[in-house]
Amino acid sequence: MSSERRARLAFLGCGSFATASIFPQIQLIPEIDLVAVCDLDEDKAQRNARNFGARRVYTDMEKMLDTEELDGVFTIGPAPQQYRLAPVVLRRGLPVYVEKPSANTSAEAKELAELAEANGTWGQVGFMKRFADVYRIAKEVIARPEFGGLHVLKVKFGQGKYPQIWGIDSAKRAFLIGQCVHIFDLVRFFGGDVRAVNALYYEVGPQNFSYLINLEFVNGTVGHMDINTLDSKVGTRDIIETLELIGMETHVVCEDMMKVKYQPQEAWSAEAPRLGRYNFTLEPSWTGLSISKRNFGYTGEVEHFARRCLGLESSGPDLWDSYKALTFGEAVYKSSHGGGRVLVEQ
Repeated sequence: MSSERRARLAFLGCGSFATASIFPQIQLIPEIDLVAVCDLDEDKAQRNARNFGARRVYTDMEKMLDTEELDGVFTIGPAPQQYRLAPVVLRRGLPVYVEKPSANTSAEAKELAELAEANGTWGQVGFMKRFADVYRIAKEVIARPEFGGLHVLKVKFGQGKYPQIWGIDSAKRAFLIGQCVHIFDLVRFFGGDVRAVNALYYEVGPQNFSYLINLEFVNGTVGHMDINTLDSKVGTRDIIETLELIGMETHVVCEDMMKVKYQPQEAWSAEAPRLGRYNFTLEPSWTGLSISKRNFGYTGEVEHFARRCLGLESSGPDLWDSYKALTFGEAVYKSSHGGGRVLVEQ
């Protein structure tokens, strides 16, 4: 790789999430040349430059963008911060990487997507589940002719109580925006665009609640989602995440982003047909999950951004995907609070 050009990338923001989850991927991706980092807190910027190999440090983002010759910029922070800072990058015609979601509302997310197009560039959104090993395997399996197409999709996502964040008016809405936007994107990644939702809401307390959602996809597939903050005691530690994909006389089940079970149409042994269910199962050992950021998609999403900056990729989870995931969540909220069947804005 040393003889080939690397993507010249920089970071706006050296906060806790970027430092823990995104910066560490740099050393695993030879396509990246980390040119500079910028943070209002110079100590944080110096720390990350030292720990992750950036050559220069800035506390003024405009100065960094004026000085450096860049192929792309990571702008990582809370959604309202990204909504303010990403346009600074996009107006310079530079690709931007933002975390999920790109903004608090679909209207704001749409502004960013349109701004990118108006300036001849693009943005990637940190929907890392698309790059997780388990979901990449499932995506490959359901694309096989023998799977017979995807006909039913089911998701279970449960955790403990969720806080009110980012100036959003309630925890029940913040949960859809700040957390389940990941799940809405995952549903779209497998099932395509959602035409309509019909949802129920049940509340035990302001931070403990449940949404049950029936889905109609544009392509005719149907689905169901159970997303709640009742399953566990500890908020973002004890998460339950199950995805079931049903084809024609076959199915795939993914559990907790670690296990995959595939039941094909044909049994691989005829010795005991009365027992049923001959499954292919992936259950990795702890050594297989020892680099969890790679397994769960963080490395893949950062690598994808670098490769797209180099022109080696042409698509991916972009600013329009953030807009569509947010419109999905907004339709769920409207439906579950008296709206009945709600069409999802495309």
